[in-house]
Amino acid sequence: MDNIFAVSLEKLVAALELEDINYMIVGGFAVSYYNRARTTNDIDLIVQIYPEQIGKILKHFPMWMGFEDSFKQNLKQGMLVNITNYETGIRYDFMAYKDSDYNYTAFERRQKVNFFGVDCYLASKEDLIIAKLRWYNMSNSEKQLEDLRFLLLDNKLNMEYLRWWTFKLKIKSHGLLG
Repeated sequence: MDNIFAVSLEKLVAALELEDINYMIVGGFAVSYYNRARTTNDIDLIVQIYPEQIGKILKHFPMWMGFEDSFKQNLKQGMLVNITNYETGIRYDFMAYKDSDYNYTAFERRQKVNFFGVDCYLASKEDLIIAKLRWYNMSNSEKQLEDLRFLLLDNKLNMEYLRWWTFKLKIKSHGLLG
């Protein structure tokens, strides 16, 4: 039996590349790339599309075509678009790219990696930390805190970058950045 994450990731990346849609994978799935054993049933990603372009993705998931109008509305309102790959049961959580100095920088720093045998773009470790801090500040989730503690074990992190953006974005770091 094939790994459902590998199959799901391969289908997702193939669709995005075929449609020439820039993306970066974030969230727990991205953290698992760095060898943190973690339970997740979704692949979170940021995509550079306008709401009117969601159909470019949906044509690769025909069961979801009937939701195109509601997905457009979700993206216009800054909400997630969730599409489940029924072949694997894995959900894709699409978040539209929002233009800002930080988001531009994070997108420029994304890294092309080979994950489950699939070449794909992942957020940098530092940008995952910033995202995890944001989520932790909203939810106080133990899972976010565990991810943060794991990611911060890397002594090669660009701490100056982390401190600058958490300061500039006014993100509480809870003393995790030293």
